[in-house]
Amino acid sequence: MFLVSAVTNVMAETIASIDSQSSNSAADTTKRFVKSGWNLGILPSLAYDADNGFTFGVLANVFDYGSGDDYPNYRQRYNVKATYSTKKTGTLRLYYDSDCAIKNHKIAIDLSYITDPISDFYGFNGDQSVFNKKWIEKKSSDYITRSFYMRKTNIFRTSFDINGKIHGNWNWNAGVGILNISENHVKDGFFKDSYDTVPDLIELYWQWNIISEAERNGGWHPFIHGGLVYDSRPCRVNPPKGIYADLFLTYNAAFGKLKDYNNVVVNFNFMHYVTIVRDYLVFAYHVGGQNVIIGNAPYYLQNYENRLFVDKDRYYGLGGGTTLRGVLRNKIWVPGFAYANIEFRTVFWNFKLFNQYFSLGANLFLDAGVATQKYYLNEREIKSAFDAQQSDSQSWLAESGRTFDEFFDFDANLYNPHFSAGLGIKIAMNHNFVLSGEWGAPFNEQDSKSMANFYLDLGYLF
Repeated sequence: MFLVSAVTNVMAETIASIDSQSSNSAADTTKRFVKSGWNLGILPSLAYDADNGFTFGVLANVFDYGSGDDYPNYRQRYNVKATYSTKKTGTLRLYYDSDCAIKNHKIAIDLSYITDPISDFYGFNGDQSVFNKKWIEKKSSDYITRSFYMRKTNIFRTSFDINGKIHGNWNWNAGVGILNISENHVKDGFFKDSYDTVPDLIELYWQWNIISEAERNGGWHPFIHGGLVYDSRPCRVNPPKGIYADLFLTYNAAFGKLKDYNNVVVNFNFMHYVTIVRDYLVFAYHVGGQNVIIGNAPYYLQNYENRLFVDKDRYYGLGGGTTLRGVLRNKIWVPGFAYANIEFRTVFWNFKLFNQYFSLGANLFLDAGVATQKYYLNEREIKSAFDAQQSDSQSWLAESGRTFDEFFDFDANLYNPHFSAGLGIKIAMNHNFVLSGEWGAPFNEQDSKSMANFYLDLGYLF
């Protein structure tokens, strides 16, 4: 308790000092236009890539601005998303947040179902698990199968969060929810070249007992969380100034065969926005992290980042569009991590069309992340299981002639930082409904299949 109290005091003093220096550095420029009443933003969704096929559906945001006195802040919002692909990747989501449903409180309600039959899996501990790009390239002589670094995962989540004021910009937050994650290998006909005789990496991890039988197929996890929030931003989306910070604990319950995986996780986020050129240029940065402090988390929860308010479908651990843009999703799979996102943001054109207020903007970014806790890997036991399988002439491992060093590099420093950088463009309607396109590239070729990674999403990263 002394440690928690000390960290909280340091956090309060630091935030107050930074915020006092920046609070008067820029006028609030978000009230150039005023929107009132209800506003509906609908965006058809159509995308294509070689693995997921055609993705189609609808994205909708419904905002209630009330009298408009607090614009661009809204009183309440409904977010609806329904997308599906020709290869069965889909999202069904209903998200509601409000400042008026309960007097003097903010609430958020989330109901989501996400299917991903070809989600990324590259092993544990980042660089200690070797990524062989040629194994998934059809034209390569070393080609195995496109699904080798994939797994099937489905997520069901429902949650309720409430936020109340303590004093000034300080708030408390509490939440409760249920999370179900089901896991399996990719063998459902998504790839013509995926046969039962060719295992995916996750199947090999099962066979080598790196992933226990109890956690192999996922499970149900009721959860509760609570913590402190500091928020001096004039608006939620792309603020010109201010600070948002939180520090909270999450208890993930586990039962039955997963009873040994009850755990407590600590998360922190610090976001700071500074106006450089009024109305045009903002410098923004975000520092975040997650660590397991009590118990053990099953492997599939280790790459699931907790957030107090889940604006996006889900937040991943290190790698991917919610942490390190340009780095492979799930590439640095560890139970504890920290990362930073640094951006220069500009809005270069504001205009009115069809009685709606639009703006065009762009951003340059640098992302960095590092492991702070490692996934326990027993090199001797893994090597013994590997050798036993390799000595079996009927096994795929023996037939393929793959070596231990092609899968693992235990001499690699898993705590080395990972970097990426890129740029993006933003199209906003009435300030809050933002269509975002971003391109990111990693600094290390082990962190990506290619140097071009594009993300199309709603909203800013932070």
